[in-house]
Amino acid sequence: MQAIDKIEKIRKEIIKRSKIWISLNGVKRILSAIKTTSNQWLIIRYSYEPINVVNTALNILKEEKIVKVKDENVYFTNIGKKLIKELEINKIENTKCVFCEGRGFKFNFDKNLFKKFFEIQKQRPKPMKVFDQGNVTPQTTFARISLAYNFGDIQNKEILILGAEDDLLGLAIAMTGKAKSVTILDIDKRLIDFDNFWAKKLNLKLNAFVFDLRKKLPNDLLGKFDTFFTDPSETVQAIKGFILKGVASLKGPGCVGYFGFTLKDSSLVKWYQLEKILNKNKIVITEILPDFNHYENWPYLEETRSFKNSLTKKNPNKIIWYTSHWYRIVTLEGFKRVNIDLTKFSGKKFYDDIENSTS
Repeated sequence: MQAIDKIEKIRKEIIKRSKIWISLNGVKRILSAIKTTSNQWLIIRYSYEPINVVNTALNILKEEKIVKVKDENVYFTNIGKKLIKELEINKIENTKCVFCEGRGFKFNFDKNLFKKFFEIQKQRPKPMKVFDQGNVTPQTTFARISLAYNFGDIQNKEILILGAEDDLLGLAIAMTGKAKSVTILDIDKRLIDFDNFWAKKLNLKLNAFVFDLRKKLPNDLLGKFDTFFTDPSETVQAIKGFILKGVASLKGPGCVGYFGFTLKDSSLVKWYQLEKILNKNKIVITEILPDFNHYENWPYLEETRSFKNSLTKKNPNKIIWYTSHWYRIVTLEGFKRVNIDLTKFSGKKFYDDIENSTS
């Protein structure tokens, strides 16, 4: 069997087992990632395919004796080395700037401000599986602020944070003193109490409220804000609950939203669904910044499908392997405010689908 036919057969088996589509080039990218690193978590990062797909692929490749596991690391066998040579598979070259972690710009805020935030965030509540939480690094939080500041989306603006305050983005924005106001909605009372404590202590223009984003936004929040930020779970229901409710909160055309979306808990098919929803509601994407958001490893990782279905059982510890792309969107004339009740979806149905493996 020719090498390309072998890989095509493996591709079809990956789709059959994972029930998620992958292209031939996607399979080749996984092989390139294996050639680049033996660490399974970094193979996932570099593959740019859903975790469930990469884990399925690695298990099939092992069955086919193309890869082997040694000391909880993944290597090509002699059969695998011959295969990738025939396919002309190369290593993935990392050409991103190390200084800015590949984001393309530097922080433009006072270092003392970041130091103060860095110390405060150490005291934040730990991520909980029930809320599908997993916070980004403090450097990522300030990178988000720097990007939005560069576009003029924070200065003297009324800001709304919808969920995802485990990143403490709303608190950090308020600490800059640049926004007119910051309003935070999150289902986790621990985070709301944390934010309100520091808002009072530091005299910040911040108000945080416990709120379940499956519910409709109150009328007094519709059309009130200039900019929203969110980091949704990656289901169609969560897109409507987080992103579209953020859009509904905006004052009018030309207002802005920011959110994260991965290629680890979502396939390209899901991305297509996301972009169709945005286009349907007259919302345009202006930026998609790859690997912008770097996540700290959450304490319940070993309880997730990403770990249970992995070929190796090596904990990533402090390795940054889970990243997401950062979207910036802008409303057009005639954009739609979609504010629907989603409470019929239980927590699991709201957060989880076949492509998700980290909730």
